[in-house]
Amino acid sequence: MSGHIDGVVVHITSPDANDWQQALRNVTNLHSDESVPIEPNLITIVVNGDATRFLQADEPDADRLSRLADSGVRILACSNSLERLGVSTEELAEGVETVDSGVAEVTRLQWHGNGYLKLP
Repeated sequence: MSGHIDGVVVHITSPDANDWQQALRNVTNLHSDESVPIEPNLITIVVNGDATRFLQADEPDADRLSRLADSGVRILACSNSLERLGVSTEELAEGVETVDSGVAEVTRLQWHGNGYLKLP
């Protein structure tokens, strides 16, 4: 099967650590699966709600997030959620960017032809 993919937005919201681990495994699998014609720079992870706590530099997966970002995957944190949780942008892992509203960004990306993948 061949086809054109404009990109994919991966939406992560769960505050559960096991869900977070599953989501990262799924993104890593998508990133490395050569049967899916999508470049890393066309994968955008949008994290909002309580899941944004996993984006902090002192969390166990900070290095993994930085490696994904270095490979071209965009990782976006919802500023509204960060503010609600009391997390500053300086506390985020290397490579994590912020957007004003995670749900608005997901909507914008879908309007621009990105597929939607809710993980987990």
